Amino acid sequence: MPTAAYLDAARQFLDYEAAAAPDFSGLTVLVPHYAAAQGLLAGLGHALGRQVFLPPRLATLPTLAAGVSGRPAAEPDSRRLADIYSFLKRTGRLQERQLWPAAVELAGLLRELSDSQLSLPADYEGFQARLEVAYRRRLNAPMGFEARLAHELWYALQQDVRPDSGRDYAERLAWLATQAAGPLYHLPLPGLSVVEQRFLERFAERQPVRALAVPVAYPERVALLDAAWSAVAGQAGTTAASPLADVLGFCGATSLEDEACSAEAQVRQWLAEGQSQIGIVALDRVAARRLRARLERQAILVQDETGWTFSTAAVSHVLDRWFSLLQDDCYYRDLLDFLKSPYVFADLPAADLQQTVAALELALRRAGVVEGWTRFQRLARQADLPAVEALIERMQAARRRFTGQRLPLAAWQERMLQALDQLGVSPAFEADWAGGQLLALLRRLQQDLLGDKAPYRFAEWRRWLMLQLDQATFVDARVESPVRFTHLRAARLREFDAVLILGADAGHLPESAAPGLFNQAVRRELGLPGQAEREAELQAALADVIARAPRLCVTWQALRDGEPVALSPWLETLDLYHRSRFGSSLKRARRVYAEAEAGPRGLPSPTARPAPVSGRLPERVTVSGWQSLVDCPYRFYARHLLGLNELDEVAEEMDKRDYGTLLHAALARFHADHPSLLGQARPALEAALAATVAAAFAEAGQSQFLAEAWRLRWQRRQAAYLDWALAWERAGHRFDQAEAKVMLTLPVAGVEVRLEGRLDRLDASAAGLTVLDYKTQSKASLQAKLKQPGEDVQLPCYGWLAGAIEAGFVALDEDKVTWLAWKDGLAEAAQAEAARFVATFEALAAGASLPAQGAAKVCGHCEMCGLCRRDHWPQT
Repeated sequence: MPTAAYLDAARQFLDYEAAAAPDFSGLTVLVPHYAAAQGLLAGLGHALGRQVFLPPRLATLPTLAAGVSGRPAAEPDSRRLADIYSFLKRTGRLQERQLWPAAVELAGLLRELSDSQLSLPADYEGFQARLEVAYRRRLNAPMGFEARLAHELWYALQQDVRPDSGRDYAERLAWLATQAAGPLYHLPLPGLSVVEQRFLERFAERQPVRALAVPVAYPERVALLDAAWSAVAGQAGTTAASPLADVLGFCGATSLEDEACSAEAQVRQWLAEGQSQIGIVALDRVAARRLRARLERQAILVQDETGWTFSTAAVSHVLDRWFSLLQDDCYYRDLLDFLKSPYVFADLPAADLQQTVAALELALRRAGVVEGWTRFQRLARQADLPAVEALIERMQAARRRFTGQRLPLAAWQERMLQALDQLGVSPAFEADWAGGQLLALLRRLQQDLLGDKAPYRFAEWRRWLMLQLDQATFVDARVESPVRFTHLRAARLREFDAVLILGADAGHLPESAAPGLFNQAVRRELGLPGQAEREAELQAALADVIARAPRLCVTWQALRDGEPVALSPWLETLDLYHRSRFGSSLKRARRVYAEAEAGPRGLPSPTARPAPVSGRLPERVTVSGWQSLVDCPYRFYARHLLGLNELDEVAEEMDKRDYGTLLHAALARFHADHPSLLGQARPALEAALAATVAAAFAEAGQSQFLAEAWRLRWQRRQAAYLDWALAWERAGHRFDQAEAKVMLTLPVAGVEVRLEGRLDRLDASAAGLTVLDYKTQSKASLQAKLKQPGEDVQLPCYGWLAGAIEAGFVALDEDKVTWLAWKDGLAEAAQAEAARFVATFEALAAGASLPAQGAAKVCGHCEMCGLCRRDHWPQT
């Protein structure tokens, strides 16, 4: 059923062309957008009594111009941008990082000049004089540089035989005007450029050009808006009741999520009321993305007419990560991110690929490899991961296409497409809606630039391609829904049942113009449209939307990062006027949404500390796992029974933990090579120990720039360590083994549980074995561990597993290396620890709970705090 407005437009058309019914195919009607064409067709069908008819040609002006045949193709915008870049580069007046942004800005200025049918003065002095009139001052050096640049570029590009897209569009419209053979009809066409206006004027010189009005549904609202936004607010007459009071509301939100929740609830309410055409004017694209996610979670699809730039799409993330891998020598985070993309290596079985990537992640985290193509290849070989090695080799083959060359943009594009084939990305892109459009864009750009032979470095091409992805958009046309995202200009002349204007804060309405090459005064002097013209057009679009929709809701984020955010000045003015004239505000109180109304928002906070019951025992427990159970049973449950251990972090900067690990390995190697130190020359021992430590730290130094600083830290303590080691041997101790693995299998509740540990060092003496545990912690912290029996289980457990008579810490990171022994009887402590271990696991097998302790000392560095939700426990 057509709306009254488009039925009226159809009847106006029939007033002129009723005699041509039912065949209107020889007539043309210009429309501002596709939705208006659909509205007019529906109106014609109704006005003709549902009889079959051939419709007139309905087209926008760009579509009409594109239909002109026999003309050579215009120079693509991408090629024109490359020409401008080359011109700027030849001048040598800009830094490389400024070239592409400056080219984009100048391309926009030149297109505006073409659209406005303007040209610059033939001589620079005349151009300079006009600029000085606008600036009301003489041009300084920077302004003079910009002006001369624009002037030289304008006349350089005017010499091109092949027109750019702007000039081609103007020439096509001019030719169509000369071929006018019949009347031309048009619906309202807001925002026409000078080129388009002149086309209508020239056409009207030969044939009638007839406007078809599409009247608004609520003209009384137009009068109110005119009064509110005019300089003299008293122009409109008073009315008994406001025409906006019950149909328009402004809703301020306290956060982005609150705005999305409010908008979602409003849309769901309209759908429940039976509204079949809901328009969402997305002023804030971040809020729009969040609202879309919330609606889709409620199985409400959104038809998005605005589209999204390719740079925000997941498919473009693949390109971005690949470029980062090339530029940053295969940084491990980029590598994992790239390989985990569903678009990469899509030619391999998905399950096999997931296992391969998981194996690589475990291996690199254990080895601590941060970056380097060759290091990852070596890691794959050392870890015996042939599937990983094959993936990296394929990536290396693709990478070789991008090394150390200067190529034309089209050649870089071709290599990019070839690399996507090698990386197994192309099939996945082809199967994806956005990916298919991205591939088409990449191929079109490659074809557009075949004639450009200027060489570019990889970094220059990458910046150019990212600019293209920032400007190009993709639209998912598969979705048909009563809920549509659109933008404000496209909402003009639309007949929605309800309209939601999302993100109407002062930063988005009116939209602020990006700072350009020339200020607003200069633009006026040159005859270019300025910010005032753009705002007038946008305000007219807003008034049209308000005057057509039966019901409207406006939302904005009134608080952002704790700071107040103003409503759009146009809407704030309207509200002030409404209050002064009708005594009521259009702003609505923030609504509190019930869970059933707004949808699920996540799990409720627990009312008590978690205390799960497992009933099963692990087959093996390490000493560190046993320590975890003693510290917090819930952490043991999450880590070792549920298997939620965090993966090892790759240390991007070497810290004290890495320092200790390297030192442990170096000392183990040194003592294995020198099991007895007594009787050897001190200089030889110092040289051997220094060489062993240097070798260990040198390997780490390939990826850790702080390794040398940590090695120098040890160098200052090396002499103290040898003093202690020699004194230790003189006391009767002899090195036995390093990194010794010890274990003990215990029967517990009818099953066997194996306790495992790894000893830094085990020494022998006449009295028996001694466990040495190297520590780089402070002496005071180690002494504190020894003073709290039962809290730290490491030394008693090691003594139990090794059958040692003595155990202690070796404090390495002090000016004087110190032996800190267990002093309260190791044998008794070991037996007590054994009894506690068995009793604890028997209790667990019998159904004992594993409560979260909540001890601040433990929780401060526990990765399971988000699972036990300690911060949300009731206060005690």
